[in-house]
Amino acid sequence: MDELLKIYDRDVRANPIYPDIIPVVRNKHTVKLEGPLTFISYWDIPEDRMSQIVHEEVNDYKKNNTHLMWRVFEHDTPPNLESALEYEGLKKFDSVTLMTLAIDDSKFEKTDLDIRELKESSELHDFLAVVETAFGEPDPFGFEYHDKLLAVPNFKYYVGYSDNTPVAAARFEIPIKSRFGLLFGGCVIPSYRGKGFYKALISARYTDAKKMGLKYISTEARETSRPILEKLGFRPLAKGRTWELTSNTSI
Repeated sequence: MDELLKIYDRDVRANPIYPDIIPVVRNKHTVKLEGPLTFISYWDIPEDRMSQIVHEEVNDYKKNNTHLMWRVFEHDTPPNLESALEYEGLKKFDSVTLMTLAIDDSKFEKTDLDIRELKESSELHDFLAVVETAFGEPDPFGFEYHDKLLAVPNFKYYVGYSDNTPVAAARFEIPIKSRFGLLFGGCVIPSYRGKGFYKALISARYTDAKKMGLKYISTEARETSRPILEKLGFRPLAKGRTWELTSNTSI
C-alpha cells in the first residue's frame, strides 16, 4: 500500500479528532463521526465475524430510522464487506477517488475572481443557494447545522461571486492535530462552469492550508472532478464507493 495512503488512513480515518460539535464515537470495531448522519470512518472487522458485526452496526440505525453512511475503499478489508452492506439494506451511491496534494508541490496562479471566506451567518444563504443550484437539490444538512460549524475555526466556508452574485461554493475541514485539510463540496452553478471558479476555490483552500502549516489537502473526488484535480497536481490514492442507509429504508 502507498505510504501516504497509510498515513491518511491513520490520521484522518482511524484517529480523527474534531471539536465537540462533531462527536467521534469509538467502539471495539468501528470509528464513527456523528451528526445529521452517522459516517463510519474506520473499522477493524474480523472476516469470520463480518456478517454478525455489520448486522449489529446497521441494525441500530434501522431501528432508529436514521441516516448511515459507510464509504469503502478498494484497499479496505474484509474483502466481502460491500456484499454484507448490501445484504443489510444499504444502497450504493456515488463512486469517488481519494486524491491528495502536497502543500509544497503546487503553485497556484493568482486569480482576479472574487472568492470570499464566509464570516457571518447571513452569508451562509449564498453558500446554500449555490449548492442547491449546482446539485439540483437543497443541501441535506440545512442552515442551522452549517451555522453551528461556521462558528468553529476548524470549519471554513467559501463562496465565489460574479458581480456580487454567488456562483460557486466550497467547504474546508481541518481535523485537530492532522496533517491533512479536507476539501468538501466544491461546486459551480452551470452557467459559470469553465470560468475558473472551481480552481479558484481550491487555490483559496490551498493558501489557507499553507498558512496553517498543513502538509496536504485531500478530497474524495467524483469522476467529473478528477481530471481537473490531476491537472492541478493532485495524486489519486484509492478508489472508493459510498454506501448509505437512508431514513426511509425499511427494516
